Amino acid sequence: MKKKNIGFTLVEVLGILVILGAVALLSFPAVDRYLKKAREEMYDTHVNNIILSAKHWGSDNEVLLPKNNGQTIEITLGFLIDEGYVDYKIVNPKTKKTMSKQSAILITKNGKKYTYEFIEK
Repeated sequence: MKKKNIGFTLVEVLGILVILGAVALLSFPAVDRYLKKAREEMYDTHVNNIILSAKHWGSDNEVLLPKNNGQTIEITLGFLIDEGYVDYKIVNPKTKKTMSKQSAILITKNGKKYTYEFIEK
């Protein structure tokens, strides 16, 4: 009785490697785009949480907020951390480094409302 060869030939293995390489080349840009978008969304979430913390600070310290229309004050991330409104370590998902304590939140009075703007330094 003759034995059957169950292995793969070199041509078949090379063909499979070429196909896997092509699939990887086609899927890498989509995966990279998805990861960049996820990092951007996570960054926006961190910024929104910092602004929310600044709003909490503002509601607790209304006497320190601007009184006149167009007037602006600046509070730093380090100040919010020291006051206990923000966790100590906030990592920027884009750079994977801790956000600078010098980053600022500008609070501007516009009519009867306040606008909050985050400026990363």
